[in-house]
Amino acid sequence: MSTTYSHLNEVASGQMNLSDADRIQAIRQGFWLPYTRAKEVIAKMEDLLNYPRITRMPNMLLVGPSFSGKTSILERFVEMHPPDTDPEGECTICPVLMIEAPSKPDISDFYSRILQALMAPYKPTASVAERYYQVKLLFSQLKVRLLIIDEIQHLIAGSLNRQREFRNAIKSLGNETKITIVAAGIEDAFNAFNMDPQMSSRFMPAILKRWHTDEAFGSVLATLERRTPLRYPSHLIEPGMMLKIHSLSEGMLGDFCDLIKTAAIDAIRNGSEKISLQQLDELEWSPPSKRKQYVHFS
Repeated sequence: MSTTYSHLNEVASGQMNLSDADRIQAIRQGFWLPYTRAKEVIAKMEDLLNYPRITRMPNMLLVGPSFSGKTSILERFVEMHPPDTDPEGECTICPVLMIEAPSKPDISDFYSRILQALMAPYKPTASVAERYYQVKLLFSQLKVRLLIIDEIQHLIAGSLNRQREFRNAIKSLGNETKITIVAAGIEDAFNAFNMDPQMSSRFMPAILKRWHTDEAFGSVLATLERRTPLRYPSHLIEPGMMLKIHSLSEGMLGDFCDLIKTAAIDAIRNGSEKISLQQLDELEWSPPSKRKQYVHFS
């Protein structure tokens, strides 16, 4: 006799037929969470991707605290626009390209990362100018329309001169190739851009904030519960559960998603098959702010 799991969606309900080990793997793997703000940001990026090529292309600066979901949104957008073979079969079209900013404002490293993301061979001894020419050529050949630069706050890790040179390199790349650039980073990214009025005026900010215990938070918790393959309902949207989850995660998307993953795996292993307040109280979990207080001993 089959069991109906009315508290789960179709995918999670099907996963109940898996072994405990496989369910745990499915929970760890995670899934895309289409919450309202993420869909709004992706819609803005879609508009930028389809923007006609003009002299001054619009850009975006996506800013939010660590673990607020920035990279997940960017990776989701890249997945939505994978490279495609030209209809005539002559070349590959790569409309969206994503890289991580160098750990310091190094222009040579910046171009190298772009070439590596495009899987393009280049000479290690090539000059900055040669790499820049190759990047521009490939952007034209592969029809790159939008470049994503994650962790852009690394820009401020260098001297003021190096920062200025790196910002100028980004501006020149956008001007000469007519691509749209989406930069993303933590709050320090504002400092990296606001030092240059041209940069701050070119990049429209999109902000990801901490979550509050409101209807939107409850909606996301309900979605997480429906997609987490546990045998019994956890009632995550009950006020006490919402407050506890918010307190332990401090309103950070990545943290409350990981908290629920951790609690769900614990619920499978201890046989309770649901997340409870008592379990959250006993769970080995530290809020983000307290992790910074720990001292590690060798």
